[in-house]
Amino acid sequence: MKRVVARIKDRDLVERRRLQIVTAARAVFRDKGFHRATVRDIGRAARMTQGTLYNYIRSKEDILFLICDELVATYQAAVKDVMARHPDPRTRLEAAVRELTRIMDERQDDVLLMYHESHSLPRKALRSILSRVHEFIEDFVTIVKEAAAAAGLVAPNPRLTANILTFLPTMVALRRWDLRRSATSAEVSEALVQFMMRGFGDALPG
Repeated sequence: MKRVVARIKDRDLVERRRLQIVTAARAVFRDKGFHRATVRDIGRAARMTQGTLYNYIRSKEDILFLICDELVATYQAAVKDVMARHPDPRTRLEAAVRELTRIMDERQDDVLLMYHESHSLPRKALRSILSRVHEFIEDFVTIVKEAAAAAGLVAPNPRLTANILTFLPTMVALRRWDLRRSATSAEVSEALVQFMMRGFGDALPG
């Protein structure tokens, strides 16, 4: 698993400063784009000198990795929380889909950044992100299998279904340029949840 190395040994301080850096970087990347933004721009936005900033990260790609890694970790934590809180498999599936859609709606800028720029990450960092995404999809595979079993059915391809269910919510960000013309954010999210739940039922052999 990829780790971003810091020169400072105080872990609490590193976490606080990295949050400050990442918050500033999100705004800079949104305004300038990842490739046009510089570490100097991010330092100014975070109110840090470049020298201070380099105590906590080594490159702009480190910051991109921290943003992507935290986003996927948020997906993972939300789904695991749903799995713990909802004993009924069908309710669990809908709750997981709904929670994932909510997060992607709230974090649209980060979703766009990850999908547009993750290829800029060094190979080891990208593998680390993809490994985390794989673990996240595995949780959805489990949810899909258990929901199908509760209905007395066999899901024909749980992994395909899990990939569909975890990818479709990205539409709130990837297609927002068009969706915002015809529906509110809440309407888009609810329509996605209902569409996916109907699709899940239709995919199971009766």
